[in-house]
Amino acid sequence: MTQTFRSLLFVPGARSDRFDKAAASSADTIIIDLEDAVLPDDKAEAREATLEWLSKRGDKVVAGIRINSPRTATGCADIAALVETSAAPDFVMIPKAETGIDVEIVAEALGGQIPVISVIESGRAFRNASDIANSSSGGVLFGGADFSASLGADLSNWDAMLTARGTIAAACGEAGVPAYDVPYLDVNDEAGLIEYTQKVKAFGFAGRTCIHPKQVEAVNSVFSPSDSEIEDAKAIIAALEEAEGGAVLFKGKLIDRPIILAAQRILAKASQE
Repeated sequence: MTQTFRSLLFVPGARSDRFDKAAASSADTIIIDLEDAVLPDDKAEAREATLEWLSKRGDKVVAGIRINSPRTATGCADIAALVETSAAPDFVMIPKAETGIDVEIVAEALGGQIPVISVIESGRAFRNASDIANSSSGGVLFGGADFSASLGADLSNWDAMLTARGTIAAACGEAGVPAYDVPYLDVNDEAGLIEYTQKVKAFGFAGRTCIHPKQVEAVNSVFSPSDSEIEDAKAIIAALEEAEGGAVLFKGKLIDRPIILAAQRILAKASQE
């Protein structure tokens, strides 16, 4: 079963002094970023420090790594270093995935043992969203910043990104892997963060990335089932079992397969917390 995260906190790979602090946050996982957060001249040093920290982190620390694009020499160096090291990230995030083949090459180079999360952030990638999602064992992240920039669109405008989010949600639903949303960029706007996170949850997204620890609590709260949701889900499953295959009503509504699946997902999320 694919591990699903509510909150994924980015931490710059060039700031190894922040790794422990990020890991101590309430984020479900951290992502050490070797791509956008690291200047070209600092890539090698950041890679070395990141792999060293990953190899020494505690067993209870969940941490992944975002490599550079596998279509670049730096990305290839990241992959080679991962193969040669004893560090074992919980997942590898692949930025700028353009095709399913891109993802397969990285996954196979890593021995097929490390889950991969692909970032879809270009028009070509959206055209290949289904193939990318089906090749991404750990899920897909909507790379909204780069995608909106390539279109000249406004990332903060919900309607402008509807098609993009819908495409990713559908592709991940087909592949049976989680979809994750782009970070909310205004770290001081908690109300906006909660509003947009509720919207992406309604779209079917499983979690979202964060760029500051102060965003984590709100994101976790939105993606965590409420007590009433858990109670209803348990009651639905119990009513179904009592009916032994017969028709079941719950709160005046017929329980059909979509409702059952939704209840099962809620209970599965609750058990992961």
